[in-house]
Amino acid sequence: MRQTLFFIPQWVFEGPLLIAWLVIGLAIFAYLYLKHGNSNDVWSFLPVFATVALGIHFLPPQLAVAGVNPADPAGPDILLGVAIRGYGMFLLLGIISGVAITLIRSRHIGVSADDIIGLGFWMMVAGIAGARLFYVIQKREEFFNGAPLLETITAMVNMTKGGLVVYGSLIGGSIAGLIYLKLNKLPILKVADLIAPGMVLGLAIGRLGCLMNGCCFGGVCDASLPSVTFPPGSAPYMQQLSKGELIGIKPVIADPDSEFDIEIESVDPGSIAAGLGLEAGDKIAFGFPDSRRIEFQLSHPDIEFEPGKQLAIFIESKQNGKMVLPVDQLPARSRHTQPTQIYSSINAGLLCLVLFFFWTVKKNDGEVFALMLIFYSIGRFLMELIRQDELGQFGTAFTISQLVSVLAIVVGFGLFAFARNRGSNPETNPAIV
Repeated sequence: MRQTLFFIPQWVFEGPLLIAWLVIGLAIFAYLYLKHGNSNDVWSFLPVFATVALGIHFLPPQLAVAGVNPADPAGPDILLGVAIRGYGMFLLLGIISGVAITLIRSRHIGVSADDIIGLGFWMMVAGIAGARLFYVIQKREEFFNGAPLLETITAMVNMTKGGLVVYGSLIGGSIAGLIYLKLNKLPILKVADLIAPGMVLGLAIGRLGCLMNGCCFGGVCDASLPSVTFPPGSAPYMQQLSKGELIGIKPVIADPDSEFDIEIESVDPGSIAAGLGLEAGDKIAFGFPDSRRIEFQLSHPDIEFEPGKQLAIFIESKQNGKMVLPVDQLPARSRHTQPTQIYSSINAGLLCLVLFFFWTVKKNDGEVFALMLIFYSIGRFLMELIRQDELGQFGTAFTISQLVSVLAIVVGFGLFAFARNRGSNPETNPAIV
């Protein structure tokens, strides 16, 4: 996992980048003036020049990420700069790769490269918006928690640490794609089949971004199976800490109206929890510092805190009162978890190959897209059984992704039956791969 690849410091935008743009912009203006003279085409460049310059100056401070001050780890956060995230880089790479393999075949069905790029752009915009909206609805209690309206809106649009749901992307992107195809009078089912392999290739690469980000993680893996661990501050680490699993507790989540978060089912012998005197049947509540400070402390074990500022986990036990656990006594990594991100990436990669070659033997338009819906949804339903980042919805044990998977499977079978009964000639060359 590497959530942040690097930070671009603020001075880069205020200094070298802004100066470079001023020089380049003035050079472009001079070139246009010498070539076209005192014309509207020349002066129309000035608003673009000014907009970019103002953006370079004012936008980065709004995007800058706050973090722990190395000189005062227990003190206020400082701005570290604009973060370049691993999640975003893999998402971008996935989009480019998906469009690229679609372009390879687009000419064979009479669709221009411009149409594919335009379709890809609008599907990307609507897909990201839909994926974020789906996430906000799914995690609504985290966003609509009584915070001020501006703060809520900012949190909803802040995707620097991930927070996108594939099904939301599929729904948003499909709606935008359908509108684009209708407006440009392009064959809907034929193009849907064309883009299906690229969509799942983008997903396969994007899931590696989930691994970099630490989201979409699996449950604890105690068996002799492939597994991954995550660093302090990551979502899996903090979830295991909040449940007590990280310190050797097997929890039973207590009544949500109780002041105690967890009832202990059992305690691992020789664990941190056992050393604190916690036992089965005990009810406890946790209080711990911001995840960034826990991450910083465990990533810099040689840091010396000022007296009285040592970071600690506070545990309140109904039976034994309050206990303090210094952060530096926590494990350096999470417990082993199911590598669901890798499984999902492999699943999507294999599905891409199946769809890519099925396109050459399909009987009717719409079949490839239908198979994508069916096979991806089956895999996603099964993957949710070992993921731990979603809860059951609507009073059931099924996550929202599982419920949507069932609906998508039904739609997929319906589309496949419609395509077969429709009897549309795909008009593709089976020799083209």
